[in-house]
Amino acid sequence: MLAITKARIIDGNGGDPIADGIVLIDDGRIAKVGPARSVALPKGADIIDAGGRTVLPGIVDCHIHATYRARDMRQHLLNTPTYNVLRSTVILRETLACGVTTARDMGGADAGFKAAIQDGAIAGPKLVISVGMISQTGGHGDSWVPAGLRVPKRTWLPDPVADGVEGVRRTVRHMLMAGADVIKICSTGGITSVTDSWDEPQFTVEELTTAVTEAAAKRKPVAVHAEGIDGIRTALAAGCHSLEHGWFIDEACVAWMLAKGTWWVPTLALVPLSLGKRKADTSWGAQQLGQEDTKETAIYQRMQAQIPLWREAVKRGVKVAFGTDQSHRLLVGENLVELAFMVDWLGMTPMQALVAATARAAECVQRSDVGTLEPGKAADILIVDGDPLADIRILENRARIPVVMQNGKAFRNTLG
Repeated sequence: MLAITKARIIDGNGGDPIADGIVLIDDGRIAKVGPARSVALPKGADIIDAGGRTVLPGIVDCHIHATYRARDMRQHLLNTPTYNVLRSTVILRETLACGVTTARDMGGADAGFKAAIQDGAIAGPKLVISVGMISQTGGHGDSWVPAGLRVPKRTWLPDPVADGVEGVRRTVRHMLMAGADVIKICSTGGITSVTDSWDEPQFTVEELTTAVTEAAAKRKPVAVHAEGIDGIRTALAAGCHSLEHGWFIDEACVAWMLAKGTWWVPTLALVPLSLGKRKADTSWGAQQLGQEDTKETAIYQRMQAQIPLWREAVKRGVKVAFGTDQSHRLLVGENLVELAFMVDWLGMTPMQALVAATARAAECVQRSDVGTLEPGKAADILIVDGDPLADIRILENRARIPVVMQNGKAFRNTLG
């Protein structure tokens, strides 16, 4: 038995913190949570003295890409698949180290990555996987390049390109056969695409509905990459489980999402941090393909105009879940910066942002065993030096999170 004592507990459900609390952990699961006056310490329990620090559930990131590929296309062509897999283990480890104990990988990680983490062979967040990102020919997930080749970003994945209702049906079935927990499909282009624009629609409502129907037959949800309004509308019309990015929703979309209970994973930090990275390091932005900087600048400017609508959507009750779009090129080990954007841009309180990153995110990714500090849940726990309700940005500083625990075992513990 392990006991965390002298803790200020935020349990993930949104209620008032427990000022002087105790968390009891037994065999990797939470046995009891409550005020010190009502929780008896078992005889012989190992104790972590939190010293008045804040104890939180581990963060659940609903949108990451945890596997490596070289940013430079020429270098990517020279890397072996095994090199890319081994580099991916660093990304996974860094993601866990910053406090993300569960994550939904939205294209890149297959069942082998998930199993290796479960077995303890590598360190990383517990994974919910989509395997690959399904795309139409020439769409956001198509790896075609102007030289006339398709250069797979991750050679261990099934071919994600599909066209027409039957093509989508077949590809969804391949992803499910490969172990997908969720189907990821693109209804618009994307910032990094070579052959499309981020705001153009992709796939018809019929094609997207086929994906939803096929996934539902296996009791699996569908998450849709959608940036521009036309693709957002088709994603919602098809009945998607979650809208990924969805920056340019309008009032009609908000009403639709409320009526259908659609999750929104807005990944707000991605564009501004990418632009900032380019300004700070010009070599980082060098690309042989595409005009990412121009695209991102245009998107950022339009995102700013959307903030009032986003805030209203949150007030009206649209279901928001924390997600970062972390990839090999950005946000690795810095996932928790998204929380401040949720506060500043969505108008959330720090508590609402934390709930969106714990209980609500766990609900979105359909993991009932994580996300809150409650008896029976996995003991995925952060101990934080300070009060994130007073300043959500302290969670961006890894040094302020001395303990990261997964299944009751400390991945990092500098408290002793």
